[in-house]
Amino acid sequence: MKETFDITKLILHKPKFLSKKECKSLIEYYEDNKKRKEKEHCAHAKTGIDTTSTMDVIDIKYGSEAEKFVAGKTEKMINLYHKHTDKFKMFHVLRKNTLLYSHMLRLMKYETGAWIHPHTDHAPYIYGSCSFNLNEEYEGGEFAFFRGKKKIKLKRGDALIWPADFFWVHEVNPITKGVRYSTNSFLLSIPNSIRESIINFTDLLVRNYKFNSKDGRKYIIK
Repeated sequence: MKETFDITKLILHKPKFLSKKECKSLIEYYEDNKKRKEKEHCAHAKTGIDTTSTMDVIDIKYGSEAEKFVAGKTEKMINLYHKHTDKFKMFHVLRKNTLLYSHMLRLMKYETGAWIHPHTDHAPYIYGSCSFNLNEEYEGGEFAFFRGKKKIKLKRGDALIWPADFFWVHEVNPITKGVRYSTNSFLLSIPNSIRESIINFTDLLVRNYKFNSKDGRKYIIK
């Protein structure tokens, strides 16, 4: 019997991708801008209910040195990911066109007790996610995929990149001691401004939709 492909191989973990000094600089950026912190929300993978996260998030301002740095490192990580997936000799070459733009570059702070529920980063034209772990003075906080079936303990400077669709359920386990800092961004196939325009137009079309036999039969999911 031939061995089946291990889907977790599509998660690329690069230890020590950022230096201690680079991580410290990003943590300082967060603390200098923490007045802008807010909570994130997204659908819970188990229920589909929009759920608010327990960690704090700030956006990294476009054009700032922090944004230029994180965007540059994200691009390097994307290129490493293409080399990583090339070696399997299994996938369509045009997949590389799906990770062209980084969107929502953010810094996150998980204080003791904070976590994020099981979710995915799936949305139109989003094909991947990239995260950098900025410190290791904490306990708990493992990155977990597939409802905890694949856990990854990240250290300071580690990078993680993975696909984004409804199959890639992931979460961060509760911090039991200390504070965890990290970055995250979504990877798009088209510029976000165009993506937003398409989504808005699509919503308009759907709201005014009338049945067309060319669309085929609609199934009711029970």
